[in-house]
Amino acid sequence: MIPPKMKALVVTGEKTIEVQEFSVPQPAPGEILIRLEHCLICTWEQRIFQNGDGMKMPFLPGHEASGVVAWVPEGTPTSFREGDPVVVKTLDSCGHCEFCYRGLDNQCVGTPKKRFYDGVPGSGGMAQYIALPVSRVFPLPDPNCDLREAAFAEPVACCLRSLEQADLQFGEDVVIVGGGIMGQLHNVLAKKRGTRTILVEMDPARAALATRMGADEIVDPSACDPILRIKELTCGRGANVVFITAPIPQLAELYLDALDKVGRIVYYTSFSPNTPISISPKSLHYSEKKIMGSYSPTSQGFYTAARLLGRRIIDVRPFLTETYPMSEAYTAFTRSMSAETLRVGIDLWK
Repeated sequence: MIPPKMKALVVTGEKTIEVQEFSVPQPAPGEILIRLEHCLICTWEQRIFQNGDGMKMPFLPGHEASGVVAWVPEGTPTSFREGDPVVVKTLDSCGHCEFCYRGLDNQCVGTPKKRFYDGVPGSGGMAQYIALPVSRVFPLPDPNCDLREAAFAEPVACCLRSLEQADLQFGEDVVIVGGGIMGQLHNVLAKKRGTRTILVEMDPARAALATRMGADEIVDPSACDPILRIKELTCGRGANVVFITAPIPQLAELYLDALDKVGRIVYYTSFSPNTPISISPKSLHYSEKKIMGSYSPTSQGFYTAARLLGRRIIDVRPFLTETYPMSEAYTAFTRSMSAETLRVGIDLWK
């Protein structure tokens, strides 16, 4: 039975987060109701918690979430059934602009639906229930899969888009700059694509974790010249692919020199500050190096991520550092910003 009220986490001001009560959302035509179980704290939620990140307060955050189908309204065309485990895409796209039609809904230029909870705006992943269009809900292949692991679907889908941009090939040398959660996920996924991975990271704990998760080489940029070391590891050629997952503008320029001819560099992260870099067009002309960005996940990536996690084809358990009940949200958010953690989760029913 669906209750009339639910609990949700709401950021009400700078470094202020509260558990509040809201009406359970009612699905519109074509939508179904999801009982959310777990939500992870991303850097976006961290910025909202710290300084608002330009959002109107109060705001109900959360977008890395998993749960089960709670209600399928009569007449809704779908194969979903109540109790099905799912992951959800809470950051909407319009569905009918040029990019959505091309399957590039991460680049949507239309006007997506806004979501409100008793007048409070939000992405909704940190509420106990959410109503979403069927197209924003993705099935997990195993009814007994771990929903805490499944909550990683959004960041995994983001990284899948990055790997898609790079078009990894078997046997290639792949450099991953940064050993945070996104660098770790890039490492795990790149290994599944049959590549040799070289992680650039100075933190010993993160470097050790990446090694346990399959990284072939670690380069500590505080102990050596990282570009020279990458050249040494690749017999003087340079890497086939470089992923920049650390948001430091200088790295975007520096690691162009780590690429072999016809190499590809993917700027995965959102750089801050947004400092321009210098690029030699003549060098690009002769070397045919490719520079590209990667932003947000596509719906196809979400579907693939759900299968990878639901079947445990990739193991994300080492990346969930800590989990807290809603009542300890302040501690959870504070801990999520510590260098000691990778992902911190919220149990929405505890």
